[in-house]
Amino acid sequence: MKWELFVRRRSKKKPLDDDPISQMVEIIERFAPKGYRSERDMFFYNYKIMQPYPKPLLAFLQTVSQKDRLESDLDAFKREIFFKLKDFYDPRDRLSPAEAAKDRGLIKKYREVFLFFYDEKDLSSEDMEELLKSIQ
Repeated sequence: MKWELFVRRRSKKKPLDDDPISQMVEIIERFAPKGYRSERDMFFYNYKIMQPYPKPLLAFLQTVSQKDRLESDLDAFKREIFFKLKDFYDPRDRLSPAEAAKDRGLIKKYREVFLFFYDEKDLSSEDMEELLKSIQ
């Protein structure tokens, strides 16, 4: 007979992080789809340790964490996410807004943001074209 069946296991307490990026990650993980956690870790959260990225990453995550804005002011929210993603994607600010609107890699990342963070798979081409025209 194994006695460990009768012993209550205590859960480990999480260490409190004073890091603002970790705090934003905790907020986002409360509502973000669980199936895309590894993608968020790989493509966004891991950049907090690389030099030019922490400041634009924090600004991007703060914007993404405002999920209630998806229902209230969607168009302004999409524009803000695009510009925060552009700042994160291009931390040395080499792309102009017009160039960023034509950058295929940035557009792909933008679509992935809505998939990985909000589980929105069908960001229509019309919405993307309208957004990119308003940026240029």
